[in-house]
Amino acid sequence: MPWMQPCGKCGKALFRSFLLAGILGFSLGLHGCSAGYLLHLGRGQLKIVCGSKSIERVLGDEAVPESVKDKIRLVLDAKAFGEKELGLASSKNYTRYYVVETAPIAFNLTASPQLALEAYSWCFPVAGCLPYKGFFSRERALRESNRMAERGYDVYLRHVGAYSTLGWFTDPIFSTMMDYGDTGLVEMILHEMVHGTVFVKHQGAFNEGVATFVGEKGTEIFFRARGGVGVGHIEEMQERKEAQRLFRETMFQIAERLRGLYGMDLEDGDKLSRRGRILEEGKESFRRQLESIDSTRYGGILRADWNNAFVVSYLTYHENPDLWEFLYDRFDRNLRAMVAWLKTLERAEDPLACIERLLAQGDASADH
Repeated sequence: MPWMQPCGKCGKALFRSFLLAGILGFSLGLHGCSAGYLLHLGRGQLKIVCGSKSIERVLGDEAVPESVKDKIRLVLDAKAFGEKELGLASSKNYTRYYVVETAPIAFNLTASPQLALEAYSWCFPVAGCLPYKGFFSRERALRESNRMAERGYDVYLRHVGAYSTLGWFTDPIFSTMMDYGDTGLVEMILHEMVHGTVFVKHQGAFNEGVATFVGEKGTEIFFRARGGVGVGHIEEMQERKEAQRLFRETMFQIAERLRGLYGMDLEDGDKLSRRGRILEEGKESFRRQLESIDSTRYGGILRADWNNAFVVSYLTYHENPDLWEFLYDRFDRNLRAMVAWLKTLERAEDPLACIERLLAQGDASADH
């Protein structure tokens, strides 16, 4: 097939893909995961590995638009910056390019009880227990989403622009990334690089919190380090940051109201009715706030169904932004030093507790 690369590379990828699937199958069978799902992951990853092209080949192809090449160069610059300036793990990631035939590249499913802001966890031996489940196939994702809904859970299925294989494979630049603005693209790359640098099994909120904070803060530092920030980038970053702030405040307010509601002594039907009003009021308020700043962001979010799984999905990435800001200040706003310390938490049972202890003691060598 035209997307296949030389046999040596694909043979190695085939071995690693299905070795991983075999490991997962042996362990995940205890958790009710099907062999079909695991093979689906193996086939999907194998297609990406074998269908990718070297960056040099893409940059040298006259048929590739210059706008795409500029985005690729930006990714390479962001990668080099992350490795050199932030201390993120060096790798061969983003040295290959993969054309996504049918966007998006993948899907993530989040589930939650209807009357509690708690994420349902799926457990994997490589990544541990996570508050989401990934799919390459829309059909498989929808089947699992429907299955969880039939079991009485709220569900939220979202598109994935990029993901990290945690070093099992070389993660490519996906063609769908080219649709992102410059700041969003750099933030995405740094976010995924953090996953390959700081990752603690069974700690989804910690892992995503670290990646989100370092990705956002690192993006700001990156553009300021490029000999000044262009007017366009300044405007984009300011507008994006203000929209993100409004969404964060909306989600936190909704979460606070929902937690209060779920703690009340009311019939379930009454709680569900009130829940619907809280979510609808929050969505409409957010819509008006975006209009007030002339932002066209979050269109897909506003079209989505807001429920517990939707709120939980957001909180997984942004549960406690103040904690990360305090930690950043603790390291004198030196992001590289902060990342270096966070890497020491790899085997911590409760890395968030380690951070809180560090902040309370004011001792960068706090025992964890």
